[in-house]
Amino acid sequence: MRTSEQFRCIALAVLVGVALLVARTAAAQSGEEAVEDVRQNARIHVGPLYANPSLLLKEFGIDNNVFNVYGDHQQSDFTATFTPKADLWLTVAKRAVIRATTAADLVWYEKFDDQRSINPAAALRGELYFQRVMFFGEGSYLNTRQRPNQDIDVRARHVDQQAGGGTRIALTPEVSVEVSARQMTTRYDPTVEYDNTNLQETLNRDNEMFAVRARYRLTSLTSLAVRYERERDTFQLSPWRDSESYRIMPGVEFKPRALINGSAYVGYRKFTPADPAILPGFEGLVAQLAMSYTLLGATTFGVSGSRDLTYSYDELQPFFIDNSVGASVRRALGRRFDILMSADRHAYEYQQLLTSDAPPAERSPRTDVTWNYQGSFGYRLGHNGRAAIGASYWQRDSTTRPFRDYDNLRFGGTVSFGF
Repeated sequence: MRTSEQFRCIALAVLVGVALLVARTAAAQSGEEAVEDVRQNARIHVGPLYANPSLLLKEFGIDNNVFNVYGDHQQSDFTATFTPKADLWLTVAKRAVIRATTAADLVWYEKFDDQRSINPAAALRGELYFQRVMFFGEGSYLNTRQRPNQDIDVRARHVDQQAGGGTRIALTPEVSVEVSARQMTTRYDPTVEYDNTNLQETLNRDNEMFAVRARYRLTSLTSLAVRYERERDTFQLSPWRDSESYRIMPGVEFKPRALINGSAYVGYRKFTPADPAILPGFEGLVAQLAMSYTLLGATTFGVSGSRDLTYSYDELQPFFIDNSVGASVRRALGRRFDILMSADRHAYEYQQLLTSDAPPAERSPRTDVTWNYQGSFGYRLGHNGRAAIGASYWQRDSTTRPFRDYDNLRFGGTVSFGF
């Protein structure tokens, strides 16, 4: 669906929403809840302005395989990532909330100065409430060298920008419908190459999405939902990668105050390439899961999972199906101390280009499996800060490309502190 068509759909939804407004506009219950959440969570309050400044030392310690390389060529270094961050809210009575988030990762390596970087990020969202309708607009900017996933081992500078908006209409006290559209661009540094591939050639893209979400509120803390999303991907320098796709995903959502909180969606996606003679299609199961449960206020169990299509840097294997699962346990030890353990598994099932003339060994089915184990011992700082020491271990194995295999042990600490 083209952008003009998406925004015509949003304009129609806006007109429907306006028709549902009563003559005397009053603050909606959702607006009251949003403003109340801001008031409860913000630590600094000056008039209509609320703020949560924080400092994070995301990691400091030893990375024994800085470049995720195979075999005996591993190189270690001391690294630290320091992140100043601020969440800001501006409320207008109970009719509007504007939220801004700014942050920057300051990444330091002692020996490998070419791995150092400053990675700024910013996000802005505004919400306007009426009796039955909420309008919203949002945008974000990320300029980073962090690896986007386990497909790319080089820290390549890329810029992600996103803008969108929409409306949510309360049809009844229990039923609501949300219509939105979003545009996102991804641009890689033109000088960066990985595995003899220029990353801007295969990963620079524009993404357009139109989405509809219907919710039915079972209780004040639990909702059933159905999502429909339609996407269009356009690659500037590799037009043979262009595609359209859609998802239909029913699911359940729990608010943070619920006994179980988080969300779980399972559904169907159909991926249709612009040129099916070159790029393989895909249709099948997709899922998104992130949920947790706290037992007796002291032990929190978490589970996560996902299955979906993701683009690869590789010209001959242009995308993979990411099957990911994870589990975590946090055990409180008294009022201040805790132990956190987690394990995650990512399996990337790569799809071969249909016109590939690669050797037979490279045309065989390829799956890269990455395991990550983490453990830490922490001390609670203030309301929501934490200082911890721990370790994480990474291991990746590939069925067809042994040079992609690696292991990595990182140990050190993290500190988060809010003012």
